[in-house]
Amino acid sequence: YFGKLLYNKGVQVLLEALRGLDARAVIVGFGDYREELEGLAGPRTLFTGPLEHRHLVHLLALADATVVPSIFPEAFGMVAAEAAAAGSPPLVARHSGLAEIAEGLEQEYPPHLRHLAGFAIGDSAELHAKLAELLALPGADRDAIRAAARNATVARWSWAGVARRLLEPFV
Repeated sequence: YFGKLLYNKGVQVLLEALRGLDARAVIVGFGDYREELEGLAGPRTLFTGPLEHRHLVHLLALADATVVPSIFPEAFGMVAAEAAAAGSPPLVARHSGLAEIAEGLEQEYPPHLRHLAGFAIGDSAELHAKLAELLALPGADRDAIRAAARNATVARWSWAGVARRLLEPFV
């Protein structure tokens, strides 16, 4: 996870979903909710505080997944798009602007992996199951989903991709 540490960002949903998973979590960000989140976190969770984007891009490339568990409407899933661009498949709460990200990813993901783009808002059990599946993917599927996430970002949310879609009716 990276972003603000506020209740509405849903990090508590992620921390609950991580219980019982053989996974390490890195929580990047700052906010008023950090102390409470640290109390909810398991022993394999690292809170880094804020990181500059020039450093974050290197961390994202190493992540098996990036979770965007917001429980409050988001205008657009910039965090998810940035993670996808770095090759870290986003797993997003399926609502508001985040649903657009999930739909774009699903169009690029191999058919048998499309369900790994999103989960129901606030549903830590579904998030747990999808994280477990994502973390257990064989190497070929892991590579495919990383490449598809990057492709979705370039095609849909890069400046060139947005400009191309805007100009299509006029060309």
